[in-house]
Amino acid sequence: MDFSAIQESINKIEGVILSKVVHEKGEISEIHVLANNNKSPKQIVRDIESALYVIHNYKIDKNKISIASIQGEELLNKEKRVKFSSVELRNKQNKVECTVTLSYDDKEYTVEEMDINTTLNRKKIVLKTTLKAVEEILGLDNIFDGQEVIINTSIGVSVVTVIVITLITGKEEVLVGSALVKNDEYEAIARAALDAVNRTILMTTK
Repeated sequence: MDFSAIQESINKIEGVILSKVVHEKGEISEIHVLANNNKSPKQIVRDIESALYVIHNYKIDKNKISIASIQGEELLNKEKRVKFSSVELRNKQNKVECTVTLSYDDKEYTVEEMDINTTLNRKKIVLKTTLKAVEEILGLDNIFDGQEVIINTSIGVSVVTVIVITLITGKEEVLVGSALVKNDEYEAIARAALDAVNRTILMTTK
């Protein structure tokens, strides 16, 4: 097991400043994380669980993860955050059309994408369209790639986690975002996508 690669993946998660992976006899015994206040400790733990499972096929016991939060130097300015407005899916024979509208700086941005109408694609097209809308806001093309949409349900609560690859710094970085499913699963996917990329947006638009 490549513990250095695991630690690198954790360090790329939004909210994580620094991490230390402790291992014994080829297994992870502890993960210590220094984080800012962009996300709650519980959210960061969930993001670490999802990232390790999706990227490294490793299921980590959440009790092995400890989070120490400090006042981050990059606390998100809420005025700089891209906000969700709406998502709509329409069936067109064997295709599905997705329309996502986001708001930023008092302006609305609407993007439409189309794909083959399968159960998996209906989820992924929401992620893809949301990321395309963010690219339009930034005035940049081909900087986000939606990799995975994961939906977990426990004690009656469903959580969407998305994995996004970004090339905005010139090299591949992994972004992870999550959102609770409240009323609509597709809305939660779009909100999870924004959760993944909003820190990147802040850094790009400073």
